[in-house]
Amino acid sequence: VHCDREGAVNPGKLFWIGQLDNSGGSVFIIYRAVNRNVFCISRSAFEINQWDTNLIPDSSYEEEGVDEFDSTRIVGGQFAVPNQFPFMAVVHRLLGNGMTSQCGGTIISSRWVLTAGHCVASGPKQFLVVFGICNKTGIEYNSYNGPGVAMLTNKAILHPNYQTTLNDIALLYMPRNIPFRASIQPIKLAGYNYLKKSFTGRTGAVIGWGKDGSSGAGTKRLKYALLPIISNKECSPYWAVTEKHVCTSASYHQDACQGDSGGPLIVFKNNIPLQIGIVSYGDGYCPSNKPGVFTRVVTFIDWIQQVTKLRF
Repeated sequence: VHCDREGAVNPGKLFWIGQLDNSGGSVFIIYRAVNRNVFCISRSAFEINQWDTNLIPDSSYEEEGVDEFDSTRIVGGQFAVPNQFPFMAVVHRLLGNGMTSQCGGTIISSRWVLTAGHCVASGPKQFLVVFGICNKTGIEYNSYNGPGVAMLTNKAILHPNYQTTLNDIALLYMPRNIPFRASIQPIKLAGYNYLKKSFTGRTGAVIGWGKDGSSGAGTKRLKYALLPIISNKECSPYWAVTEKHVCTSASYHQDACQGDSGGPLIVFKNNIPLQIGIVSYGDGYCPSNKPGVFTRVVTFIDWIQQVTKLRF
């Protein structure tokens, strides 16, 4: 949705991330007069701080669509609103004696959830997976009492060549169909058309329920943070990355931290969310000046299709 630029002085473009005025969308094109803080959306004007963290600069815009966003323990960032990220899943591993470990995941079909390999690699293969929520209140050890949908599964498929930071990808198979509705929807994966696309210089979104800092507790409310996607060359002084990784720069006092492993790194293409990464690893202290590392989804499309018998 965009407003008329007529009358604007030195008009520019910005993007508003998230719902606004009950319009139901997730990305809004906002035209602004550069010399004043008046923004126009759907033929209505309002005042806004030009440093508002929901605004993404013009460099992220393409005439054919919007390539945006990132993923993991969210430091800084924004709280999500209901139905903003309906593909998100809470993945609780049941460790016994009332203990759990937390990861994120994404719905990729009516039966399959995509997550990180290290979320399933060792320990018991029993998981409580919850869909359709922004707030984790109501999740118990092996049960859930809330507005979302919960399923128990012990079917976790780890990539056969998983080695901690390499091939860090896994799939969870649900015992019954995930009931799609406004708050529960699958996400589109970056397929073969994106093999040569690095997304360097774009802005990604990381999404999850991870910790608010290096010593903070996991947040009950879903959050997202906007992070610049950087080249592997820029990332390599910090981490041993390969062509099967994608990195984001830790900046703007936002970061992805432990506790949201398995969650998505997304961009938007023609207003449709596209998952290009899975939260894998980074610095244990957050916020950090070191990049975050994600599993590059497109390099594992063959394996995902082989396991799920689906086509992406």
